[in-house]
Amino acid sequence: MTDLNKELSDLELDAVFATVRGAEPDLGDDFMARLFADIDAQVPVAAPIVPSKPARIGLIASLFAALGGWAGLGGLTAATAAGLWIGISPPTALDSVSSVIWGDSLTLSVVAADDVLGLEG
Repeated sequence: MTDLNKELSDLELDAVFATVRGAEPDLGDDFMARLFADIDAQVPVAAPIVPSKPARIGLIASLFAALGGWAGLGGLTAATAAGLWIGISPPTALDSVSSVIWGDSLTLSVVAADDVLGLEG
């Protein structure tokens, strides 16, 4: 016991560990009661959860979310601008393709050319 520098062989260490491994620690009921009292004192008490009213989402915000946010609205704006541009000033190649598919266009005048407001009857 007085020789602290004694090196143990592997067999001696295995025997010590086997002895310790088989023994169950006896902590005592008093120690466990104090330990759990200290643990209970350290655990914070959570505040009760109060459900809040959900915020109402307006019509524009819900439409914006349904379209996919900024990415969806940006794509929709670009497609609208391109469709408007092609509709007002179609390219000549598109005009020949549409005449092949639907035939030549026909202009029908509902009112007389000199009756701009359609009041003469």
